[in-house]
Amino acid sequence: MSHYTKIDPLFDQFRDARDAAEAKLREVLPPGSRVMIQSGPEWIGPYEVLEYPRLSFGQLHLRNVETGAERRVGYARTKPA
Repeated sequence: MSHYTKIDPLFDQFRDARDAAEAKLREVLPPGSRVMIQSGPEWIGPYEVLEYPRLSFGQLHLRNVETGAERRVGYARTKPA
């Protein structure tokens, strides 16, 4: 704990919520899942979910199934393929 006792509990709640959201993301989209990526008004893909990057909360590491190109995107820009 720091000397900011009014702020510390908020950061503890934030960390717990972030960890729970990340665990649910990994449960819903495990490595090997296939997704499409939103690019403007269109959906491109399919992409395969790779291992999750360390300390990149909410990010997916993806590989294009057809070309092998890899990219990282936020989970909110994807949908199941």
